[in-house]
Amino acid sequence: MSTLPTLPICGEPATVRIELYTADSLDACAYTCPAHTTHATAVIARAGLDAHPVGVATGVARPCGYVHVYATGTLAEPADQGHPRWCDRDDCQRRGEHRSRARHVNTNRPEAFIVDVALVQALHPAAEPMVNLTSVEGSAAASLVLSIGQARVLRYRLAHLLGMATKAGPNGGRWV
Repeated sequence: MSTLPTLPICGEPATVRIELYTADSLDACAYTCPAHTTHATAVIARAGLDAHPVGVATGVARPCGYVHVYATGTLAEPADQGHPRWCDRDDCQRRGEHRSRARHVNTNRPEAFIVDVALVQALHPAAEPMVNLTSVEGSAAASLVLSIGQARVLRYRLAHLLGMATKAGPNGGRWV
């Protein structure tokens, strides 16, 4: 986080969220009040970061000067180097593994199963990341752990099957 500049802090309610980018990657968000937005954007730009002011989402309350640094970004603290960039960094030791945030497979329609997918990796230095698929129906849950290679092949097989099911796909409906 050493390249993150010192921003103005007044503690007033923030109405602007400034997205901070390095190398086309969203690395942090700074929150400002209207009085400090221009100054904060200029300070960020002088530090060599791209600043993109946007509005604060409804229901989000942050004080002016609050900065959230994404653990997966280049501005993250070096102390987290023991974690993969995708790790949620919450309770790894107790779980005995690194784990990304679960991504919900949501179709916006009622489904028989709730399905989540996440990356996992044992804490051993030589361990490889794996893909964890979890399905829940009522009080029953089942997990399937796939290697990255298996997940990659599954992605292609699913794309092929979906293309056949919907009679659409790249190259005029033909999968190559």
